[in-house]
Amino acid sequence: MSRYLLTQTLSFVVTLWAVLTLVFFAVRALPGDAATILGGLDASQAQLESLRGTLGLNRSLPAQYVDYLGDLARADLGTSLRERRPVVRVLLDRLPVTLTLAGLAFALSLLVGGLLGLLAGLRPGGPFDRATLLFTTVALAVPEFWFGFLLILLFAVNLGWFPVIGLPPQGLTLAATWNLLLPAVTLAIPRAAQLARLARARVLEERGSDYVRTARSKGLRAPSVARHIAANALPGVLPLVALELGGLLTGTIVVEQVFGLPGLGLTILGSIAARDYPVVQGVTILAVTVYVLVNWLADLLQLAADPRLRAPS
Repeated sequence: MSRYLLTQTLSFVVTLWAVLTLVFFAVRALPGDAATILGGLDASQAQLESLRGTLGLNRSLPAQYVDYLGDLARADLGTSLRERRPVVRVLLDRLPVTLTLAGLAFALSLLVGGLLGLLAGLRPGGPFDRATLLFTTVALAVPEFWFGFLLILLFAVNLGWFPVIGLPPQGLTLAATWNLLLPAVTLAIPRAAQLARLARARVLEERGSDYVRTARSKGLRAPSVARHIAANALPGVLPLVALELGGLLTGTIVVEQVFGLPGLGLTILGSIAARDYPVVQGVTILAVTVYVLVNWLADLLQLAADPRLRAPS
């Protein structure tokens, strides 16, 4: 176990460094820089050079890269070039909206996808199974933003049950979580479909196992058999659950744009447009860290849930 933890830790450090290096140079390869955008069209060349000096953009890329790694070693994410305040503060201001949205979407996808996959797998070929396969096919084929626009048109514009866009002026409150339900459903639909497909496949695999035939021959009731099947199918579903949970932060980018939510997704899009490098890098660090840690925890849970994985080969 200690060797496994060491390997995962080294993998996390290498992955984080590789992604941060790629993002560092990729955003700086975009045309223009923060000084050009902040200075505006009327800024003279001398004003732009002065602004670049103030923002620290007049130094060579290798020098900026070394400084950035040094700041990271001190747990300093830098200062936003656009808002002129610490990146940590920018992230903390935007994080509650994204976390709430991602949490709602994850709960919905886990509940709906797991239930659909279990019920469809228990009765293969039946009407419910065919309906589930149809739903998952459509959900995986249609882009998220299309579902978002469709839900806005139906439930916000026509029925008026939800606001069309954004949050109330007081920001994210308990009552305002109602505004996040449509975005959460939009984000959950394709993830629930993926989970339903995998859960169905795992349940079908378990249905043919010897312990299921033995249980049925002994007259065990269907709900009890279903519980055993679900428990044994769970370890095979955990990796996908971890992937979906880890990828929810990046998945919110499109959804927050469609619904005008002031979260990390909308922030990183605005920061890329403004060439606000520290904020782009800060969001990237957060997303990669969450993704890697969630998958690491999922591996541990899979080891705990499936004794066969702990058996020596």
